[in-house]
Amino acid sequence: MTKRSHLEIEQLEKVRFWIRENRRMRGWSARKLSEEAKLAAKRRGKLANVSQQSISSFEAGHNKSIPAWISLLVDAFEDTPPSIPIPEISQQPFPIEKPCTKKIPPETDLRKILLGLLAPMEVNLHDAWSLKQQIATSLAKRLPVAITQPQLYADI
Repeated sequence: MTKRSHLEIEQLEKVRFWIRENRRMRGWSARKLSEEAKLAAKRRGKLANVSQQSISSFEAGHNKSIPAWISLLVDAFEDTPPSIPIPEISQQPFPIEKPCTKKIPPETDLRKILLGLLAPMEVNLHDAWSLKQQIATSLAKRLPVAITQPQLYADI
């Protein structure tokens, strides 16, 4: 198995980001981009073999290298400029987000887990259990959001 360098991974992420941003600026779905790429290829006398599934798969990070059909997307974007100007990709702020591959348990199971974590708390026994249940319920509702969208809690 070939290990990718940080620079190669960053370049792939930049290309994924560039495609998503260009699609978003034009209001295109992956299917529409596929259709536009085929039309752009036809205008240039090229054979287009890019599908909506290929585009979606690449954007989702399933490809480990830049596919050859990227040039078809470039042609499609060049043929249909967006209504607002696109800054150069090297000038765009580019956050590299590491996708979460772990599944979060359902809220009821998460509540039980959190109750177990809070059990050793030393407080008046009568009030402690009620307090722990409230805390566990609150955490069970908010933790999935905090894990999937940590930027929402960055300033807290």
